[in-house]
Amino acid sequence: MTSHRAFCCLLGPCRSQRTLPVSICLPCRLSVGRGRTSLYSTSSSNSMRASMLNALKRANSKYEAFLKYRFPNFYRIYSSFLKGVRAFILDAKAMHETKKRLREKNHDIMQMSYREMEKMRQFHRDLKKAVPLMMISVPPFANYAVIMLMYFYPRQFLTPHFWTQEQERDFLKEYHQIRAEYYETLLRQTVELWQDEKPHAVSRVCQKVLDGQHPSVRELLAIFPCFTQPPLYFRRTSARQLQTLSRVMQLTPHLPAPLLRRRLSRHSLELRQLDILLSRLGIKNLTDLELRRACFLRGLNSMAFTSSACRLWLQNWLNMTTTLKGPNETLPIVYSMVLLSMNFHER
Repeated sequence: MTSHRAFCCLLGPCRSQRTLPVSICLPCRLSVGRGRTSLYSTSSSNSMRASMLNALKRANSKYEAFLKYRFPNFYRIYSSFLKGVRAFILDAKAMHETKKRLREKNHDIMQMSYREMEKMRQFHRDLKKAVPLMMISVPPFANYAVIMLMYFYPRQFLTPHFWTQEQERDFLKEYHQIRAEYYETLLRQTVELWQDEKPHAVSRVCQKVLDGQHPSVRELLAIFPCFTQPPLYFRRTSARQLQTLSRVMQLTPHLPAPLLRRRLSRHSLELRQLDILLSRLGIKNLTDLELRRACFLRGLNSMAFTSSACRLWLQNWLNMTTTLKGPNETLPIVYSMVLLSMNFHER
């Protein structure tokens, strides 16, 4: 009997004596323990992450203070690089929101504001430079190579996000000098079209500009219908003239003629849409920087004139381009960039 009780104690109580199985309580204790462990581990990982970020911020602030004290010139370039990266990221976020709203409006570009469309146009051009630059700066310590590029070749490799105000003024002057070399070439090519014939109205206006005079808006409006007729019909423009037109609009000329014609049409249409949105906004609502950028985009060396002169020139431009209707607007826009910009003097 004693041995039987001892054997029963080893095996546990009998079925009649069991009231609550042990297996019911064990999972509850384990689940509570797991919950406490996961909460503790999450809070500890968050605190560890926060402490690491604070340590990195302190180390970065000390590093910047060291550069500012020991290497002030290098620190100026380094801080410009950081500001440029932040500005580019902010523009990328703004472009994402703009495209999201554009999808909601069935991709109707004319529902955008002037500043939104101008920023989208400039961002697409900057993206071609920024993407290779960002890829170079991804590896560790590779951002110093980007800083070296900023120091030696800021105009060629960097977007306006990384430029200072002085650099932007200087670079816009250089860009204008490059394209202005082809202004006179375009006018001479146009005059040669009627070399063996009686002078045409377009050739007379071009020759007037070549002689150092500045045409009026009325004279330019009078020759716009001539661009829908041969030999100035855009679909029949020669490859040589297409290359000159591309250089005037700061586009690459090293492409086949059909691609050059397509790119010129697309960029002139984009500029035409910008003019419509700008006329809605009003020139008086532009800041000085926006005013000068708008004039530069349309062919004027805006850094060489005062704000009042730029405002007058841009108003004359809008008076011309807002009268354009129909698909044949590429040549009038490009020729207006040349004819209205050359020999323009501040009154």
